[in-house]
Amino acid sequence: MEATTALRFVLSEWTNSPQTLLRKNARRLLELAGVLVLLSEYLAMLRIVVIVSLVLLVSLSPSSQATQQPNAIPKGQIVERMECLNDSSQSYALYLPSNYTPDRKWPILYALDPGARGKTPVERFKEAAEKYGWILAGSNNSRNGPWRRAADAWSAMTKDTLQRFSIDDNRVYATGFSGGARMALQFAQLCQDCLAGVIACGAGFPGGLVPSTAMHFLFFGTTGTYDFNFSELRGLDDPLTKAGIIHRIDVFDGRHEWPPIAVATAAIEWMELHAMKSGKRPRDDAFIDATWQQSVKQAGTLEESKKYYEAYRIYLDLSESFKGLRDVNEVQKKASQLGDSREVKDAIREEQQQIRKQREIEAQLQPLIGALPRNGDDGSGREDTRSSAVVSANEAAMNRENRLQALLSQLRKQSKSSEDSSARRVARRVLDGAFVALFEQGSSFLQTEKHYREAITTLKLATEINPDRPGPFFYLAWAYAASGDKKKSVQALSTAIDKGFSDLTAISNNKAFDPIRNDPQYQQIVGKLKK
Repeated sequence: MEATTALRFVLSEWTNSPQTLLRKNARRLLELAGVLVLLSEYLAMLRIVVIVSLVLLVSLSPSSQATQQPNAIPKGQIVERMECLNDSSQSYALYLPSNYTPDRKWPILYALDPGARGKTPVERFKEAAEKYGWILAGSNNSRNGPWRRAADAWSAMTKDTLQRFSIDDNRVYATGFSGGARMALQFAQLCQDCLAGVIACGAGFPGGLVPSTAMHFLFFGTTGTYDFNFSELRGLDDPLTKAGIIHRIDVFDGRHEWPPIAVATAAIEWMELHAMKSGKRPRDDAFIDATWQQSVKQAGTLEESKKYYEAYRIYLDLSESFKGLRDVNEVQKKASQLGDSREVKDAIREEQQQIRKQREIEAQLQPLIGALPRNGDDGSGREDTRSSAVVSANEAAMNRENRLQALLSQLRKQSKSSEDSSARRVARRVLDGAFVALFEQGSSFLQTEKHYREAITTLKLATEINPDRPGPFFYLAWAYAASGDKKKSVQALSTAIDKGFSDLTAISNNKAFDPIRNDPQYQQIVGKLKK
């Protein structure tokens, strides 16, 4: 119904220029970006200006934003579940600064986690939000999968916060991890100037979307040293620069994950600096000086540790971010000197070699994984026809299986090395990338397509690639239960719990486990979680 209304408005109001529409209704694009994702499917062939059209969808005028904040909402602590006023099925984790008051406007950061864990990003950004006075809202519904689900979650969360809280229209930001980062960037592009900046964690732009001069939001990217999307984030430097998008990309010691608190805080501080530069918030000389001194000290420490490339990137960002706020001549010289040094040039060359090596190994690994049978049949019990064609096909399959296991074994060995090296970084990126791909595919087979045998084969391989994570074992137990194999379901569930799976609610509410509820072993292993 909303899409139909939006289309009607587009046709009736198209005589207005895009600039006029945006100026009149820019704040409304925020809560409607989710609808834009859905509407764009209908209007793709017409290629009319979906980005502008949805401003006309809202019946409320810009001046009617509610700022009532119920006294029952606690400040200075995380509220894990805030149900949306207009849709109780939608909720978000919330953090209000301890000094929040509706008497002034506040910046807000919307967060999208790929697993609908709204509390997780709120925990990472809470320290900075309290220090610098930001509201945080992390959706409990948005997750990887159909875009409609994330679009609905975004629309509900943004609309609810606009109704409840006093938000600065000029300082609305979004963050996301992995698929959530891609969604945040999609919303930023669709709603144009309604978002001041995006903190993209562990992933970049979604397929079909590239940096362009039409994008005016700030971009802060984060990636772990061992993140399989490391090359993607690093590779955004040039496209973002060519598009004129102000950006920074930070690397931390970690894998494919939300950034640590220190990096999350740095992202907020960077947004604060640029808000001062653009006039979106008052200049704060004490903050500018403190942030400058902290970064210069960090760069100096890295230089002393002979981590010249990391120091170079900090000096480079200092020269760009603080330009216009203070004198940057000294750090510009440092950046230039380090950039010309043999150490930095060697580090850049090594980084590029790691990226190429990762792609080479992935090109070997992917077809071997793709050739595996996904019907859950391991070949046992089949009739042995002994025809030459069958024998030849079986030998080829065995050869592929052996090559796959040999490659995985080599990568696992390299990934477990106690010393940091290019080989260890590449191995961890490749293995984690394969693991996540298999885990997501297996979950899709299980939950969306209901192809349980395919889910079993895929999830089993995911557990082989990374036997330390409990999640795939839980889903494997689910797949076995759904396929009727009670014994293996109990075994997989026991392994999941032994490896740290602790979500008793997920087990209790999953009807697939109903046939094994009375099994003594099931009761025993679930009992561990109740203690």
